Amino acid sequence: MSTESVQVRFVVAPFLPEHQPALGVSTMLSVLEKNGIKASIQYLNVQFMRQIGWELYYYLSYATPPEILAGEMAFLPASPDLLLGEMVFAPALWGEAATNWEEYADRLTPLLEVKQHTEGSTSGGARREQALHWGKARELIRALREDSPRIIRQWAQEILRDKPRVVGFTSTFQQNVASLALARELRRLVPREELTIIMGGANCEGDMGKAISDNFPFLDHVVSGEGEGVILELVKSVLSEKPGRPQPRYVAAPQIEDMDSLPMPDFDHYFEAIKDMPMAKRANLTAESSRGCWWGAKAHCTFCGLNGSGLAYRSKDAGRFVQELRSLSQRYGFNFFMMADNILDLKYIKSVFPALIEQGDEITMFYETKSNLRKEQLELMVAGGVTELQPGIESLSTAILGLMDKGTTRLQNIQLIKWCEEFAINVNWNILFGFPGEPPAEYEDMARLMPSLFHLPPPGGAGKIRLDRFAPYWKSPEKYNLKNVRQKWAYDYVYAALPPEERQRIAYYFDYDYGEERQPHVYLRDTLTRVEQWRDGYSQGVTLELQMEGGESCVLDTRDGTSKKVALSADGLRLLKSLDSIQGSSAALAKVNEGRADGPMPEAAFDAMLAEFIEKGWVIREGARHLSIVLDRSERQRIIDLKMAAQLGTVDWSRLGAVPAVSPGPAQAVVSPR
Repeated sequence: MSTESVQVRFVVAPFLPEHQPALGVSTMLSVLEKNGIKASIQYLNVQFMRQIGWELYYYLSYATPPEILAGEMAFLPASPDLLLGEMVFAPALWGEAATNWEEYADRLTPLLEVKQHTEGSTSGGARREQALHWGKARELIRALREDSPRIIRQWAQEILRDKPRVVGFTSTFQQNVASLALARELRRLVPREELTIIMGGANCEGDMGKAISDNFPFLDHVVSGEGEGVILELVKSVLSEKPGRPQPRYVAAPQIEDMDSLPMPDFDHYFEAIKDMPMAKRANLTAESSRGCWWGAKAHCTFCGLNGSGLAYRSKDAGRFVQELRSLSQRYGFNFFMMADNILDLKYIKSVFPALIEQGDEITMFYETKSNLRKEQLELMVAGGVTELQPGIESLSTAILGLMDKGTTRLQNIQLIKWCEEFAINVNWNILFGFPGEPPAEYEDMARLMPSLFHLPPPGGAGKIRLDRFAPYWKSPEKYNLKNVRQKWAYDYVYAALPPEERQRIAYYFDYDYGEERQPHVYLRDTLTRVEQWRDGYSQGVTLELQMEGGESCVLDTRDGTSKKVALSADGLRLLKSLDSIQGSSAALAKVNEGRADGPMPEAAFDAMLAEFIEKGWVIREGARHLSIVLDRSERQRIIDLKMAAQLGTVDWSRLGAVPAVSPGPAQAVVSPR
């Protein structure tokens, strides 16, 4: 790919995960090139992974070794808030003022040192043994830190090789320090008159961006918010020979109100960067159909710090979005999309997904949504290509979900997990704990419930809640009885050269104390043990499912390690079917009686059967509502039948309340990258 006469170079620094292109700068590149400005993207994250190897790069990118997500270590602080990747480039940014590595590493040791299982060979033990051991990682990272000034100097020369007039850094997750170190070196090499340096991304939102602008004068502009709306004006003001209106150092970008005004992202530079790497065969595409959060605009989840600049929900025209997915898939030869949306636009269920079903697209995707979906909604989504779902489950306690302002219940969460298993869709969820005011007894109840769920997809892990900037907990800690809110301890090492008050301004992750005596790691002990047992049992294939033998129905149950088959009467089968979705007992009885040859089932007989199924752990109850947790794996046939009917043109979409989206015609077509 030619890089001649590049006017703008965007830089994707470590440690952004490397498995997909960077969406924001890819869209801004299209904005510029649509307006005749030559731009490129340099994927230093990919380049650095190539240099240090995928295992170490992955460890630094996520800083969440698997052992921390479950078992006895689950209560410990883990995730990007350790800022392990940020520490790598600290010497390149601060020079002699960089914090001593050994002190920081010593503090990490009790968090990252793996405790090996000594009893048996469980899947949990296997996960631990496969993790990169901290003792080895510590020495490798030390060497990288020592080499970071040389690496930054080398990258600066590469970036300047064709003398761009603007260099733009995108900073999200653990990209701040590498980006700042590189920007500092660029400014040392090239004066402001010849090079304009811009920084934007999630790490620049609000006061974080103001702090970066105030403390790092080698940057010319720091953009907070959605950069597509300001990048063209900023770049034009640099490239214009006539002096125009001066641009401020801190730029508050307005929200993009019309999502359809955005051009398709250009991923050419990413696929060029990975073309000779093994990951070129497994990389995925990324796209966004909306911004903001329609649920958060109603009831902001108390722990969520996303959408710092505003929760207002905006989505693309359904037809335009379908066209964009198809165009990107055809252009790059991949069909899996990681959707960047915080939450699915529910209108898409009856517009986007029917269009994808109708045309037989092989596009697949990951989406985030809420867990209160109906089964017919999930059916359309799965038939339309959703293969992975993150439904924000977070707990199996209705009381604790209420503390989160989730707007969902225990039974709704379990119902969706069950349907995902029946439809063979991957469901990603975790258990969060440590919420202010949470009743410890709820976790005892959860631990008692879990063995009955071992046949369902387990939580990926369990972790104590973080306090993130922009979350209601952070905005109003006194309301939730949280005290002593301060920047996460790792910021004091990464930004040691800044005064404490500036570290707090630049921080996204915060530490806190509870206003009351609370020790989650104590009252979570049994729950965490159950989580580990659940993960082990599910990985070994335990089940609770309907089966047919000789024309008769039965239930196969292996959840306790034994294998039991129990014959089902016709009434028993109807009862389980009626409770496939959450029902009160009266509604369930009415369904059982529909078409019953022997007339209505006596209420006493129904109550006795329901009580028996609850005792067997086939049905779970919350208040007056019930849910069958017995799997019917034949439900997968619904997806196959729907897709087949769509291909034959025999689907009556109006019966489903759906209208397949129509892609815009030539006059309205989405502007394609070059």
